[in-house]
Amino acid sequence: MAVIFKEPKTREAIEAEADAIAKIKVQIRKLTVARDAATLKINEQYNPQIKELEAERDARELALAPFVSARKAELMGRNKSASSPLSMYGFRTGQTTIRNKSGKPDNVVACELVERKRTDCAKVSYSLDKTGIKKALKKRDAQIEELFEMEVVERFYVEPKTDKEVGE
Repeated sequence: MAVIFKEPKTREAIEAEADAIAKIKVQIRKLTVARDAATLKINEQYNPQIKELEAERDARELALAPFVSARKAELMGRNKSASSPLSMYGFRTGQTTIRNKSGKPDNVVACELVERKRTDCAKVSYSLDKTGIKKALKKRDAQIEELFEMEVVERFYVEPKTDKEVGE
């Protein structure tokens, strides 16, 4: 791996370095295409069988769960799982989630809680409307111009022209 340790003094030196970067980018593109093509071929080969097995697994788990649930004490005792010669089975406790049972949208319930001074259970958040700010700046809104300005950032780049022109 070569790295620039000194400043290129001539236009030719700068162009030679930019061309070297372009060649590297073309190599990266070609390797990425080859990798993605190989991955696609493997996925096309195995995905149908994997999807079929996943569907069968899901259907069997769904069908077995109520029977195990009905005989939980017999099969598992005080444990959360039991085992067979080839498997362990049981019920996993998921993460506790909060479910809004009021029938109202969450934002309406949050507003009601804030109005009731229940800020321990709801919060108000603010965010900037960048589209609105941009429009206000274009209209020369003095109040907004005191707070914001439009900024354009330049970023250096090197892009290969085409594979043939770069010589790869």
